[in-house]
Amino acid sequence: MARHSIRLAVLLGALTAVAVSPARAADQPESEKVKIAPKTTGPTMKTIKVTECVEEKYPVKRTCYKVECRQETVEGFRCETVCEQRERICTVTKRIPVTKTEVRKVCHYETTCEDRVTMKKCYEYRQVTCNVKKCVSKGHWECKEVCKDPGFFEKLCNPCACGHTVSKKCWVSCPVYVDCPVTKCQKVCVEKPVVCKVKVCKPVYREETVQVCSYRCVEEKVVQKYTVAVTKKVPCKTTRTVRVCVPYEETVTCTRMVARTVERQVPVCETTCCTPCRTCCRSRSCGGLFHRQNSCCD
Repeated sequence: MARHSIRLAVLLGALTAVAVSPARAADQPESEKVKIAPKTTGPTMKTIKVTECVEEKYPVKRTCYKVECRQETVEGFRCETVCEQRERICTVTKRIPVTKTEVRKVCHYETTCEDRVTMKKCYEYRQVTCNVKKCVSKGHWECKEVCKDPGFFEKLCNPCACGHTVSKKCWVSCPVYVDCPVTKCQKVCVEKPVVCKVKVCKPVYREETVQVCSYRCVEEKVVQKYTVAVTKKVPCKTTRTVRVCVPYEETVTCTRMVARTVERQVPVCETTCCTPCRTCCRSRSCGGLFHRQNSCCD
């Protein structure tokens, strides 16, 4: 059903286009009317005017810049160091010697003899009684029972004879230390006072007249000469290289797009055809339901 409806719509559009095309052809100007060529065996051709953009070459003058190195003379200066003699007034302090007579107390040392009492060490022999410890033996005799072995003859008579005890007198020592007073002659150190003469150095102050040298400070103005290194600027001419932009003109060829109207021969569809042609209407919709009124098939 859908295909049938589309076919009916296409057929009605073709009939409408055929009915309107004679009226539109009458309204068109002479320049735009289709020039129908005599019938030949090929397709029908139509002359149309088309606006096209064509490249056009034209000369143009333009200003360019180039860098050039130029020598130029400029006014300059150079620094020179010059020694100059200058003078200045300075204040100088001088020391002037001055001699004065002064009375001063002078210390002198004098040696004198004086009697002094000193303690002199002397040695004497004296009788000294002291206690001396002596060892005294206070031993005694004691009787002790001592085991005695059988004699030779007893062993011959009775080989099984045993020893017997015998009472024997033994000495028991008992040393004792006793303090005994002893008198002996001993050397003793004794200090005795002795008067002797000693040399003593004593300070004695006397008044004496002496010459004293002192200094007095005096300020004096003095002119001094000194050398100073001064830097001076001396004018001179120097040459330097400068980069300069120099303008120049050059002619170049440019291309622009120009709109021109040209005539073209294109094939057209016949007025009786209801089917859109494939040659001229491939890029346009000259038939069908949505065809344009200025199509090639009008």
